[in-house]
Amino acid sequence: MKSSASRRGAILVSVLWIMIFLGFLAVILRVQTTGVVAGVRLTEDKASARILAEAGLAMVAAEIRAGPPDGVEKVSDRISSEITLPAGVASVSATNEALRIDLNTAERPLIVGALRAAGAASVAVEELATRIINRRSQPSDGQPQPGSNKRVFQTVSELAAFPGITPNVAIALERYLTVSSGLIGVRLEALDERLLSAIPNLPSSARSAIAQYDAGRISREQLEGVLAGVSFNTSGQAQTWRFELTTTLQSGYSENFEGLILVSATDEKPYRVLDWHRSTTEFE
Repeated sequence: MKSSASRRGAILVSVLWIMIFLGFLAVILRVQTTGVVAGVRLTEDKASARILAEAGLAMVAAEIRAGPPDGVEKVSDRISSEITLPAGVASVSATNEALRIDLNTAERPLIVGALRAAGAASVAVEELATRIINRRSQPSDGQPQPGSNKRVFQTVSELAAFPGITPNVAIALERYLTVSSGLIGVRLEALDERLLSAIPNLPSSARSAIAQYDAGRISREQLEGVLAGVSFNTSGQAQTWRFELTTTLQSGYSENFEGLILVSATDEKPYRVLDWHRSTTEFE
């Protein structure tokens, strides 16, 4: 009798352990299944966000290629658009690179001004500007290439490797410089006061005209008339545009993108992506 009860107890204990083990396996399976589902959903959301972002870029490129509306002389230097699709919403803003100083092509006063505004040591600014300009005449193999407009600097961040340019200065320069406008000048009225005041040989009349225009005291025609006398001012636009793009899906998933696009009326493609990267990812 005792042997039978003992055997029954042993069986119950074994069954109990088996049930505990199966329960443990069920928990693990559920966790893994949830992880797989979440992973699949995240992958789908990322793909949808990218497609939605491309739709936003195509839309803003189409606005640029379409040209200015009737009665307007040229496309605005800043364009903002929003597109709504069943998957979600894409909001995009594009800024023409003519509003930044091109590290590869800009005239010396603009390079000097950018270095000063970024906080480079005053005793080193002129030498740094000279070294940057000299570097522009050298191809990657070190052989001179007179008259070349080749993009020697591929990114503004390359300046961080220049002796005399501290990390803080290199970071600050990102705000003022580009490597993709291809222009020798810059849209002076778009520059902030810190940079304007740092540019050597900038006539006081130009700074005064910009201030008066911003205050609504003079017309754009009057402003352009004053700035036309400044060799490193440009009234033209670059073919490159810097964009910031946010996509928000119906699921609440959101991503931000940044980059550069090339939009040319003579190009068979609506636009070309020169740079594209995600900046942040958010969940609601």
